[in-house]
Amino acid sequence: MTEQLLLLFQALFLILLYLFIWRVMRSASNGLRLPDPTGPMLPAAPQRRPSGIDPTEAALVVLASDSLEPGSVIRASGTIMIGRGLDNAVALPDDDFASTLLARVGDHREGARIVDLESRNGTFVNGERLVSSRQLEPNDVVRVGATELKLTR
Repeated sequence: MTEQLLLLFQALFLILLYLFIWRVMRSASNGLRLPDPTGPMLPAAPQRRPSGIDPTEAALVVLASDSLEPGSVIRASGTIMIGRGLDNAVALPDDDFASTLLARVGDHREGARIVDLESRNGTFVNGERLVSSRQLEPNDVVRVGATELKLTR
């Protein structure tokens, strides 16, 4: 009888252990979901700055990225969203370190401002982790996931 009870406790322990491991793996992979293959197509590459664009307008130049071509210029007029989600203005579908929704950059009268949207891996400006929001200056380097962008005017 005691052997059967001991065997029952061992089986119950193993079941609880597997459930615990499953929950940990599930919560760890929440930010790593792949885009739906039946969903929308990948967005077009970021637009290069045409010669007629006002040089005082904020733009982000891609320095390094798994998803974007280095040297590409992204106009930062109005508000743009950055993240791995395909519905973002700056979509980073191939960046394994990017969250679905990472940051928001807005070009306002006082200049460009970046807001971290509580992403798991964070948003960095000039190597410093962004806590909430910050005014961007020309030549600031923004890192989101494994992508680096440089602000130009």
